[in-house]
Amino acid sequence: MRAHSQKRIGALLIWGITTALVTWWIAADGLRDFEMRTWDWRLQFISSKKPHNPNIKLIMVDQTSLDHFSRREKIFWPWPRSLYVPVLKFLERAGAKAAAFDMLFTESSGQVEDDQEFAAAMSGTLPVVNSVVLRSDTDAQDIGEENLLRAKQEPQAARIELFLRNFATRNYGAARVPIPEIFSASQALGSVTAESDSDRIFRSTVPGAYMRRIPILNLPFALFNQTHPESARATELGSSANSQGRLFVRFFGPAGTYDTYSIHAIISSWLLLEEGRRPVVPLDSFKDSYVFIGANAPGLLDLRSVPVGGAYSGVEVNATILDNVLGKSFLRQVPRWLSCLAATILLAFVCFITIFVPRHQLVVLCGVFGVWVVGVFYAAILGWWIPLVAPVCGAALAVLVGFFLQYQLEGKQHKFIRSAFQHFVTAEVVNKIIADPSLLSLGGERKELTMFFSDIRGFTTLSENMAPATLVKFINTFLTEMTDVILSLEGTIDKYEGDAIIAFWNAPLTIHDHQDRAVRAALLCQRRLHELRDFFQTEFGVDIQMRVGVNTGVVTVGNFGSTKRFNYTMIGDAANLASRLEGVNKVFGTTVLVSEETKMAVASPVAWRRVGDAQVKGKLKATRLFEPLDPQTQGDTIAGLDLYNRGLEAFERGSFKEAERCFERLTSDPVSAAYIARIHREDSTQVEWSPVWVLTEK
Repeated sequence: MRAHSQKRIGALLIWGITTALVTWWIAADGLRDFEMRTWDWRLQFISSKKPHNPNIKLIMVDQTSLDHFSRREKIFWPWPRSLYVPVLKFLERAGAKAAAFDMLFTESSGQVEDDQEFAAAMSGTLPVVNSVVLRSDTDAQDIGEENLLRAKQEPQAARIELFLRNFATRNYGAARVPIPEIFSASQALGSVTAESDSDRIFRSTVPGAYMRRIPILNLPFALFNQTHPESARATELGSSANSQGRLFVRFFGPAGTYDTYSIHAIISSWLLLEEGRRPVVPLDSFKDSYVFIGANAPGLLDLRSVPVGGAYSGVEVNATILDNVLGKSFLRQVPRWLSCLAATILLAFVCFITIFVPRHQLVVLCGVFGVWVVGVFYAAILGWWIPLVAPVCGAALAVLVGFFLQYQLEGKQHKFIRSAFQHFVTAEVVNKIIADPSLLSLGGERKELTMFFSDIRGFTTLSENMAPATLVKFINTFLTEMTDVILSLEGTIDKYEGDAIIAFWNAPLTIHDHQDRAVRAALLCQRRLHELRDFFQTEFGVDIQMRVGVNTGVVTVGNFGSTKRFNYTMIGDAANLASRLEGVNKVFGTTVLVSEETKMAVASPVAWRRVGDAQVKGKLKATRLFEPLDPQTQGDTIAGLDLYNRGLEAFERGSFKEAERCFERLTSDPVSAAYIARIHREDSTQVEWSPVWVLTEK
């Protein structure tokens, strides 16, 4: 089975297993504690994205109020109920919508007149909701209180039931209710019993509960129901419930978000109004407001941990819940099937990238994870809770398993590539191939290459006169120097055949200027050999010259051989021609010969001369030959190009004597000498004479 097929099967298995795992996590509420923490981060992030309702106000029994009444009025906590009467009258005159006491009046103040005065104040036009506490102890409920509570709730029972439908409501066994005077005067009752999550943080709520099957709304819902008796909100809330039958609360800021007034300031304002003076708190501050009356003095404070940091008083939590009811701001949980579908798509992307995207893999994966995180935070702004932890954990697991699979499947491939190429191309090229094996067709491909064949002139004679150890040192030195030049121009060493070097450009990596590089390599090799001539003469006692043939053409390049031993090489007619051109140098006495196809594609400035047209052995068509000239080592040849070109032109039109006169003036040029020798061999009387050099030897 090929590595690509193994990758595809592995990716599908990883995707299937992690998808099943994440689906189970989502369905079974796995990793809930971690998910809750990330949900808290989202709640903190979105708390400033939507303004709170400015019509929700808080009146608090703060430390300033306690100090004022204890020091100046000698009134100590718990206060007489008559002290709340000015508050209700002030709110009534201010035009408040309703008031809710987040306080318990379950015991008599000790003065009947005091309780009656407070009850009478609650009987005005301002709707007032009082608090009850629901308890689990079933034996503690007074039968008389239960009957009173049932009678109190009976007129609104149907309406309250609409709120409780579709929610996970509890049935408590007992309730602590206000004393009879206050109980009777209360227009509605609301529960202040709240349940936090397992980590004791308040993130969600329900509209209410039951006390022995008597429906009771929670305080903020009771306040809403009292002020909006005809609203369809009770039915609408059901669609916002999560899978556990609870409502996720959106918070609008830290503690102190809602306008808060000291109860002392409100009482003082009422007294000033009674005297016809301007109140400390303007009446219009509470116009059309929903008012919660509670306590935040340190000794009286009912603190609750919330996701947005720090602690809220119970009054602020109730105010926030009412804000959610009024603004339809409860956050909704995306259906589990949709969460699973989104996670499945995420895992598919992650598996594909991990297995099939070799370049910039980590960057792309970080981008995918980043998009998911940003997406779930943006969804929270829009009011939706999308699971974060389970999909991310599943995706991270997919990445880890995918990397392991990559290592198992590609480790051998990388080892193979490195072993196959490290001695024939530069380390940078090897790393590029390993990073993206698609650049390499291991089975062979048709591709245009520029091929380089070189050989040392008279190497057989040289080698016969050297000791074996000296010969090895000589060959290794020569090949190292020439190979360094070729690799520096990103050539690929095909093989060494004794003293011969076979190389090519444009495979395994694509090189757009491969013709330029091959020609430059040929010239630089000759230049380097010229620089080392004295060294070879001194060290080995030889004067060496190298012949190079360069040709461009389409060949098949890839791994050839058996499954146990192979070579990355090229085969094709164009490669054979390059090899023939190396041998043609012997005919003309040149050191580098380049085919016309290569020469025409070279864009870099090179001095050229046309050597002639030659029909090499095994070819029916003649090849036009060019010699690139190095100004540093062939300055005389370049200087005599005009004279040489005149001689070549004369030779090709059959004017042998004119050609010979031109060539004879170029006394040190081996090509001119070759033409003179041919002129002497030619019979000028031939009718079908051709200037093409027909070569019968390789």
